[in-house]
Amino acid sequence: MDITEESFGNEGFQEVSGGSQTSQEGQQRPSSGKNRPDFRIVQPDTGKDGKPVYKNVGGMWKNVSKNGNVFYTLLIGNLKLLVFENENK
Repeated sequence: MDITEESFGNEGFQEVSGGSQTSQEGQQRPSSGKNRPDFRIVQPDTGKDGKPVYKNVGGMWKNVSKNGNVFYTLLIGNLKLLVFENENK
């Protein structure tokens, strides 16, 4: 398992790469550049040595609809959600 240290302020978290993620054929994922998300979704956890770590669980990509509306696609595992800005303030 690869563990790399990532700077998230003074929290001292480490990032654990998700080695169990498999790509399924026939299922298209949103793309931005090289299929890298604009935002990473991480879950805080505790490692074997008791130190806090971040585990990658998904991503969020920026998209533009045919009407020109900006929205995001949030993908966590097999869950896919569309995220829109709340304009009713």
